[in-house]
Amino acid sequence: MKNQFRRGGFTLVELLVVIAIIGILVGLLLPAVQAAREAARRMQCSNNLKQLALAAINYESAYKRFPYRQGGSDGPALNNKNRRSGFISVLPFIEGGNQFQNIEGGGNTPGFNPQQPPGGPEGWNNNYHWRTSPAFMRCPSDPMAIGNGGLNSYSMSMGDHMGRWQWELNNHANVRGMFSNRGHTAHGQITDGTSNTLLYSERLVSSQPYPNATGNTGTVARTVRHRETIAQVPNVFQNPLTCRQVSDGQYLVAGTVHQGNGGKFWHDGHPTYVAFNTILPPNAPSCVHVISWGDGDPALLPPTSNHTGGVNAARADGSVGFISDSIDTGNLTMGSPAWGETGPSPYGVWGALGSKSGSEVAQYE
Repeated sequence: MKNQFRRGGFTLVELLVVIAIIGILVGLLLPAVQAAREAARRMQCSNNLKQLALAAINYESAYKRFPYRQGGSDGPALNNKNRRSGFISVLPFIEGGNQFQNIEGGGNTPGFNPQQPPGGPEGWNNNYHWRTSPAFMRCPSDPMAIGNGGLNSYSMSMGDHMGRWQWELNNHANVRGMFSNRGHTAHGQITDGTSNTLLYSERLVSSQPYPNATGNTGTVARTVRHRETIAQVPNVFQNPLTCRQVSDGQYLVAGTVHQGNGGKFWHDGHPTYVAFNTILPPNAPSCVHVISWGDGDPALLPPTSNHTGGVNAARADGSVGFISDSIDTGNLTMGSPAWGETGPSPYGVWGALGSKSGSEVAQYE
């Protein structure tokens, strides 16, 4: 009698069952993998902010004052038009010494507008050093910050008022936040305490085109996320709540005029490029009174990120924490405090974190 041999293997049904099980396992595992990746990206964002804060603190140790938000020089041979951002000032304290020395030295850069002045040219000049921001200026959770360019995912705190650069120029000693136009904050001026005062936070690089003098007009609703651009809202400085009218909660409403310049010029110290304020909460819409290329003001600029529920922020003591979108913002129908005005912020806990000497600490303990 002949032996009967059966060839081993899977039947079609068994194979389909195995494939289905593998698909289910992958489906269960993928969200966990994505969450782990986002956690790593968020951690890197937090580390970048930590390094920026420590660089600013080391700058203060060396010069007995924190860097300006916007400054530099003006004149026939030194003509960055006082628009150089404070991110350049901290380069020597954050492994950017070579880039800082090249900017300070000026001279020729082959193929990029030769004979650059010491300290760098104006912000709109096609300068090699302006075109490349350091890697620590980019958050890996910010998709527009990936790649080359003069991009920045982080911004400097103006406190609980909106940026009006000409007023800042005349009153920079009395600004309520840490950074201003040509003004420096000394350590002794932070009477609210360094642990209660913000230095830096996140702001997404705009996904929208750089505007002309009158901005870009959206024609279809739910196509432009409000956190990735700056809407034009006349007189928004009188009532910050009017800024919310341009958004359905996530996207700009149809026909909104907006400017897509945020985070695209790390070297230019104008607020719309490198600053945030503590009025509307994190990830709320950004608005400007009038668009004029990148010089529009006053500007309402909350920090923004792609993290779920809030943003990372660094304080003047070097610590970094997470700020929730639901943080108390007080009375948002009030215009921002006048230049030089003292006293508590009208914008609750969020405004208090922005003001360096508002005397609100005891109020929220």
